[in-house]
Amino acid sequence: GVIVQDLGVAALARRHLPSLPLHASTQMAVHSSAGLAELVQLGFRRVILSRELTLAEIADPRRARPDLELEVFVHGALCYSFSGVCLASWALTGRSGNRGDCAQICRGRFSLAEGSDADRQAPSGGTLFSCRDLLLGRDVLELAGLGVDAFKIEGRMKSPEYASATVRLYRAVID
Repeated sequence: GVIVQDLGVAALARRHLPSLPLHASTQMAVHSSAGLAELVQLGFRRVILSRELTLAEIADPRRARPDLELEVFVHGALCYSFSGVCLASWALTGRSGNRGDCAQICRGRFSLAEGSDADRQAPSGGTLFSCRDLLLGRDVLELAGLGVDAFKIEGRMKSPEYASATVRLYRAVID
């Protein structure tokens, strides 16, 4: 299968490679049964749900579309942008997270301009855009109980050792 974010690319894949399974990227920000229904109409087989969903918010689409494969992020960096649709990396470094080359500028240290309104309301500096990393641990058991088909673990820009240890952790929890 191919993970796509752009509906134009999905249409091209459908036209030229009709047997290739389409998987909707988390960057499509699908967070409802209506979104799932639309993607089924467009020929998608799997949807990687929006990272921002709670367990309860995952249960409703699962019940509505038991025929569709659902994948959920369970571990890794959380982008400060909705569903990882970030333009900051490209704007500041020319490296696009939307093309698989995120520079993770959100983990960089920033300082606020002196005398600005923001300076009086926020810390003077630090990792102002960095969210806490996602670690669902035992929540994967509840997700499995909901019928989630696959768990997604961030591996981009990680060492093989990190990816291996993280997969082993979740496998052990599930087993």
